[in-house]
Amino acid sequence: ELVEFGLNLVEQETHSKSTPWQGASNFKSPELMKAALKFSDRASSQLLRGYNILKTKVVGDDPNNLKLEKGERVAAFSNWQLNVEMAEWRDEQEKLIYDLPYVGTVFKKTFFDAQLGRNSSTLICYPNFAVNQNAESITRLRRFSISHNFSANEVEEKIRQGIWIDTEISLGDSEKEEGAESSSDKFTTFIEQDGYFDLDGDGYEEPYTFVFQESTGKIVRITARFEPSDVIIKDGISASTLALLMRSVDSLGIDGEQEVVRISATNNITKYGFLRDPQGGFLDVGYTHLLSGIVSGINATTNQLVDAGTLANLQGGWLAKGFRRKMGDSAFKPGQWKETGISAQMLQSGIMPLMHKEPSPTLLSLMQFMIGNAQELAASADLKGTLGANAPVGTTLAMIDEQMQGTGAIVQRIYRSMSSEFRKLNDLNAKFVDPVQYQEVLDDPEANFEQDFNLRGMDIIPVANPEISTKTQRIIQANAEMAQLQFILLAGGNVRPLIKNFFEAIGSSIGDQVFPEEGPQQMLQRLLAENPQLQELITNEQQRLALMQAAQEDAFEADQMRKDAETAARIDKDAADTRLKEAQRIKTLEQAETEDTKNQINTYTAAGEIDAQALQNEKTLQQLQLQQPQELRNGFNERRPS
Repeated sequence: ELVEFGLNLVEQETHSKSTPWQGASNFKSPELMKAALKFSDRASSQLLRGYNILKTKVVGDDPNNLKLEKGERVAAFSNWQLNVEMAEWRDEQEKLIYDLPYVGTVFKKTFFDAQLGRNSSTLICYPNFAVNQNAESITRLRRFSISHNFSANEVEEKIRQGIWIDTEISLGDSEKEEGAESSSDKFTTFIEQDGYFDLDGDGYEEPYTFVFQESTGKIVRITARFEPSDVIIKDGISASTLALLMRSVDSLGIDGEQEVVRISATNNITKYGFLRDPQGGFLDVGYTHLLSGIVSGINATTNQLVDAGTLANLQGGWLAKGFRRKMGDSAFKPGQWKETGISAQMLQSGIMPLMHKEPSPTLLSLMQFMIGNAQELAASADLKGTLGANAPVGTTLAMIDEQMQGTGAIVQRIYRSMSSEFRKLNDLNAKFVDPVQYQEVLDDPEANFEQDFNLRGMDIIPVANPEISTKTQRIIQANAEMAQLQFILLAGGNVRPLIKNFFEAIGSSIGDQVFPEEGPQQMLQRLLAENPQLQELITNEQQRLALMQAAQEDAFEADQMRKDAETAARIDKDAADTRLKEAQRIKTLEQAETEDTKNQINTYTAAGEIDAQALQNEKTLQQLQLQQPQELRNGFNERRPS
């Protein structure tokens, strides 16, 4: 009721009221719309700025940058997915940001669309959902229902694709959409409900998604909201693990009929909230809940002021009985005087004007007071009247930051909801994205689908800064940084990032030309130009390195000389050992010259002579063999007939 009342206040009127008289003022204050539009413009420009929507954040240690590189590939593919494959996502997200301040709560459903053959994330806005306001959190919802209107052709497509079963549903139970000309454009309302039902009759309700026709209750689709790994059986074993263990049931002592103790439901619904309900309800509140009463008061006081001014300006009153006046046109032009045809005494005594008061200054002050409260509550106060032309930078930034504290907290909640939605999308990508498509989109030989979409060690978050800031705020901050350039130069700091940030803050398109990519040589030249004292430091460093190198060379030469001396000493020692062994051998031979030794020597001498004779005989035989083939050839030629 509050949402409906507030949305009615947002709609501007083009006709007057009939009370307290026909043509009375019907003014509607734009404060509610202004508050919502200011927030949405700031949040949209911050959260949906640029092509890149999401990025990955490395969690834990990453010494070789493997997580970082994997995260960059996942982010590149997901950004392509949100901008190209899911082209409707950006428009729907922008609509979400503009609807959220009014209604307080908007939902997104992230799922694999079997009809489109890709992942999808659809917007669920008021009044197309139903939920229990007493639920503690979205993870503990027992039911979440979404209303869909499908045309007869869309219903037929789902049946033919096998997404729905054909239950002879009656089509056209909803009112035909405005502007539809054909009877085939009649729409039918279906309810998609995430809930629980004991479908197998074991006394435990499993999480399912049901799709049924609202008017007849006929179910056209049932899908499970859990995976085998989400089913926990007795002893804390998951169903998927049990399936692997069933091969060794006997050895492990596991019974095939295991009792289910818990099933974790898959949650594909993301809640986007504006402000927490002060009464603790599940649905958050928006500006229609907070400002409708104040805006109604502003409207009432403004209309009273306008009506009072109208009465005071138009005048009116009573004419005495029998008062005769000249008939005809009584309209006046500025500075015009007309004759009445009656005496002045009769004119004065026959007319009694109504005593209309001028618009009340007190009422005007009350209206301005309510407008100030509405702006303060909506964090959209105008600082023009507060800040002077020469207000200090620090004061300006402080007041802007103070004004945007409430807005920043709301953007933080949207930021967290977007992160949750991106995680759901990544889980679906791990299940349904084609690895070939992943490789083609990235065109990166290092892209490995199975390894990249394992999010252990990293998180997915929006690219935008959750601390919302306006362009004016960024420019003021950049100017404050630029004012410190001389002090940074004196301290030997690098001023290049400050200047580059200033160009980006003012929205300059020549930043890449002013600050092109630098190589090592260009960077060194720039640093020397910005910091002349570095040249002396570099010279001293070069001298220090030269001395260190000379010392290292001397140490290497001394070490080499030591090694050469050790090698020469080892060679001399080996030569001395060899000479000693030779002297010992000669001495042994001299001592061995006994009679037996002489006989042995004679024996060896005779054996040597025999061996020499054998070698001579073998040599003679080889010469004969070499001569024989030639003689045989000569004899063959002599015997060959002519």
